[in-house]
Amino acid sequence: MDAREPDASIDRDVGVIDAAPASDTGLDAGRDAGPAPSRLTVEVVTDRHRYVPGLMFGGWGPHPGHLVRAAGTLYWVDDVCDQGVPGDCDVNVNRRVGVLRREAGGWLSIGEIPLSGIQQNTGTVATSSTLHTYGVDVASERLAECRFELVTASSSCASIPIATGASANYVGAAISPSGARIAWWTNVRDGGGGTFSYVADYGGGWNGPRVGPIAGYNDFAYAHAGFDPHGPGLVLFGQVVSGTAPSWSFATLVGRASLTTTDAVEFTAALAPPAGTSIASTNDLWIDPRSGDAHLLARAASGAVVYYHQPPAGSWSAPTVLEPPGLRARFLESPTTLALVTGASGGGVHVRRFARDALAAGSPLSFASATDESIALAGIGQVLAIYPEADVTQADDVGALDFAVVGDAQENLVHFVLLE
Repeated sequence: MDAREPDASIDRDVGVIDAAPASDTGLDAGRDAGPAPSRLTVEVVTDRHRYVPGLMFGGWGPHPGHLVRAAGTLYWVDDVCDQGVPGDCDVNVNRRVGVLRREAGGWLSIGEIPLSGIQQNTGTVATSSTLHTYGVDVASERLAECRFELVTASSSCASIPIATGASANYVGAAISPSGARIAWWTNVRDGGGGTFSYVADYGGGWNGPRVGPIAGYNDFAYAHAGFDPHGPGLVLFGQVVSGTAPSWSFATLVGRASLTTTDAVEFTAALAPPAGTSIASTNDLWIDPRSGDAHLLARAASGAVVYYHQPPAGSWSAPTVLEPPGLRARFLESPTTLALVTGASGGGVHVRRFARDALAAGSPLSFASATDESIALAGIGQVLAIYPEADVTQADDVGALDFAVVGDAQENLVHFVLLE
């Protein structure tokens, strides 16, 4: 395991919570907030979200996705521990994954997946009847795949017979439009020369690993995935690190690979930074399944949310700085709407909505025409993590504008938010 982990990764990801707004003129400066949504549903999901005071903050790891839909039903699948049991919440031991189902009366715990050898986070994707959860077994240097069968609420774990290598970390997973399951990790090498690997299961067993360099960087972390709707392309957006501890520098890369070849991911430094700051980390990536346009949310060193657009076979746009700044920003989607939700610096969330039928192929989002609203989330505090229901982590179509959220008021507490 990377000597930086786990403390350093937490410091990396939480450091901009109190950052000042970007010096750029905000796109929405002076605009009035739009009308509140016609209905806002907020529900407590669990108070067992994995969190270790002073060591592992509750907002770490929103990139793998934990809110998933299977056969029309929503599930929360998360690394959990019990704050009231001494030693159960351990930054070096990820003991179990909890599975909860949304019902008419609230969220019901339907089972757990015991873990063995997993230190860091897990990532989950959902098929129609099964939850597939992935984590790095640091002792055996293998990727563990755990299955939770939704009909029987039974679970099992097995090692994928492919070596991850030493210092493997930052696991993630996605499911392609054709149903292929993808899982990835990075092998961290302080001072440069890290590698990135992914494996793919098209239905007949695991293939890979497809291993390659990361343009000389130490690692490729906090990765968000997307898929080209017009071909077999996999797109990844992640944070990269250079230098040696503790004097690291941070940037981002976009990577691409074809799921029909055995080639490694090819990375490019494609994002131009805004004036007066640099791009330091990731927030989200969404590829329009109709047009193939890519829409990307990065986080600047200043704390600002920065938007980029890329048409198919085109280049990434110049940066658009969004105000207010926030630690997290994610895309939400429903059959009729694309939304951008930001954890506002003063608490609550800021939501911009776009009609999907009005999205122009080959063009960036029109923020001037978006429905713009600020939403208070009482008792949650500063938003630390946003976990949307997303098409890249489930075989089902996304059903609604919904997400789970963790705030700094109580970092082991997860709330579900539905915008209608």
